[in-house]
Amino acid sequence: METEWDVIVLGSGLGGLSAALAFATKGKRVLVLEKSISPGGCASSFWKNGYLFESGATTLVGFERGLPLDRFSKELGVKFPIIPLERSMVVHLNGSRIERFQDRTLWISESLRVFGGGLRMKFFWKLCFFVSDRLWNLSARYKWFPFRTFGDIRKTIFVFRPLDLIVFLFSFVSIRFVQKILFLHQNKDWNSFLDEQLLITNQTTAVDAPFGMAAAGLTYPNLQNYIVPGGMVELANTILRSLSEKKGEILYKQEVVKVRKLTVPKNGSPGSIETNTVWEVVTKNRENNVFRAPILVSNLPVWNLTELAVDLPRLKQKVGAMEKGIWGAFTMGIVVLVGTEYELLASECLHHQIHLPEDLPYGGGKSVFVSISHPKDTVRTKDGSYTLSLSTHIKDPEVWKRDKDYPAKKKEIESILISVLEKEFDWFQREKILFSHSATPVTWQTWTGRKFGRVGGIPSSYFFNPFRMVSNRSEDPSLLLTGDTVYPGQGIPAVVLGGLNAVEQFYGRKRG
Repeated sequence: METEWDVIVLGSGLGGLSAALAFATKGKRVLVLEKSISPGGCASSFWKNGYLFESGATTLVGFERGLPLDRFSKELGVKFPIIPLERSMVVHLNGSRIERFQDRTLWISESLRVFGGGLRMKFFWKLCFFVSDRLWNLSARYKWFPFRTFGDIRKTIFVFRPLDLIVFLFSFVSIRFVQKILFLHQNKDWNSFLDEQLLITNQTTAVDAPFGMAAAGLTYPNLQNYIVPGGMVELANTILRSLSEKKGEILYKQEVVKVRKLTVPKNGSPGSIETNTVWEVVTKNRENNVFRAPILVSNLPVWNLTELAVDLPRLKQKVGAMEKGIWGAFTMGIVVLVGTEYELLASECLHHQIHLPEDLPYGGGKSVFVSISHPKDTVRTKDGSYTLSLSTHIKDPEVWKRDKDYPAKKKEIESILISVLEKEFDWFQREKILFSHSATPVTWQTWTGRKFGRVGGIPSSYFFNPFRMVSNRSEDPSLLLTGDTVYPGQGIPAVVLGGLNAVEQFYGRKRG
């Protein structure tokens, strides 16, 4: 195994893989190091007891013209195996089913039917659509944001549009502030709806979510939603096939334990006066565990990275101030026998958010997100059975330990969630469960290596001043950052965009 590369990427999440393929397309020899035995990070899949389950992400958007996955496919020549869905999501709230229509006009009508609000509600959603559209447009153009130097500002002036000011203006006010201005803040069901929708995408609630970022999160069901036959891992596998064609490689079971920057003789000659700087990465692997490259891309959460690398004091200080309020997750995978008598399941919406009558115990959330395998996905749906993926937020994931109470805590949450499914779906019966498993923050830390099993990235409440976001660039120009804990972060389209922009930033700096 070669140890010297042009680029090393830490982690095979979709942000890191996007950067890896972008570098490889430009002729760089790229090595990806992955802790697990499969790629994809929090957008992966795994086999257990003969069934395929999702590791984390279950929804996929961002293929509309100009959005990140459309750009990725066109620029790098990748065609993903996807199936469009007719329905985006159904929200179960106090006995009502709320259809999150993809069509914007239909969704506004549905929102009025359920929550009222008249012209004020129409204006709220039209404002959300406008700000969301402008935010995606702005994110594609502002490749040097958040600004680090006057040079960044100078480069951005040429792509500035006057309407961009509206997005920045709404980045300094919360969703709840806009609700109050429109007198839309006193409906409890409406507030609960917004809070739980925002937790999925912004990791915070309406009181603390900046309207600019939250608008994109609230309107993502209004984008075309897709599923990936064979599980989310096929997104990563598709990128890796393209990377392999360009002589890039991935190594599994390579948990990184140390990252440091070295000064070495140029061309490897010990007597040379000229020197180069390279990044040395050390892993736990028994056979091949030391790799070097002049360019390093970290797809690790920033908390993990700053514990591994001693050369990043400014980044360590910045992320150290972002330790509170980071969420973990409790997830379940369930295989249930449905049978042919429930043919209507073929037309069932595949994504559901179910509000709970009371908070789940042990820091659990107020809602659970449920995704059902697609009838045409014969890998995950077979012989009359369907695979369900459930997830809910967990506060303070660092307090979860494998102690004597751990099994009982898991069983208690599992039982509650199964009861919720029985109540909401007439085709779901406890006695027809073929197999199930659950995962806590402890499990997430083991699977992904993420500190304390934190998932979902940094809550947007930290970024009421968007200029304080963690950049794709570290304090070292040869270390690039990707993933859900740096800008733009939060969701598959955003991390893909972040990976692409990080590479463009690197080459832009080289051109001066």
